[in-house]
Amino acid sequence: MSHNQQTDFSISFDVRQLDVFCRTVPKNFPEVFWMKDDQRVALTKRLLQEGLLRLLEKKDIDSIHVSELCAESGINRATFYRHYNEPRDILRNMRQNMIRDVQTFARKDRMGKNLQIWLEDLCQYLYDHAELLRILFKTRTDDEFVESIQALYNEQFDPLHYKALENQDDDSRKLMAYCYAGGFYYILRQWILEPIHKTPQEVADIMFRFLIGK
Repeated sequence: MSHNQQTDFSISFDVRQLDVFCRTVPKNFPEVFWMKDDQRVALTKRLLQEGLLRLLEKKDIDSIHVSELCAESGINRATFYRHYNEPRDILRNMRQNMIRDVQTFARKDRMGKNLQIWLEDLCQYLYDHAELLRILFKTRTDDEFVESIQALYNEQFDPLHYKALENQDDDSRKLMAYCYAGGFYYILRQWILEPIHKTPQEVADIMFRFLIGK
């Protein structure tokens, strides 16, 4: 068996059987078989995510069946059901991870930077993950993304507008936050989806001018 064939076999092997298999295979067998449990789970989820992304390039999430996804990913059905109930669960998990990662990046990167540079860094980060974002944007994820952007607005941008809104009631301030969050979301969404041929720096400049009212 060639090295490539061994690698392909390791990917399609049932993850549940690794414990038994590791006690019998030669020590020079592919490294994947010596992984700890948490590494095996991570590998299984990564293979399913990658398989789902490939299928989503050709069809809608609601048209993807578990058996089809397992065949694409090299994972059997029993292993799939140990972690998920349906393919949409994987997409939901990917979406939550992306939102969490964007928020973590944004909060960390904001420290010590002026707003325009921070927006440029954020747009560059999103541009670097455009392939995944394009799929997520196509699968009706608007509400969660808008809510995440609204949370960032409340943390990072709201102080900029405090004086302008200081005489407004709480509901008015809340509606203003929705306005900015929705505006930012659709700027980013359409930039990624259409695509609009603007650099991350140009998009950040548009967002910055929208934010400060110029």
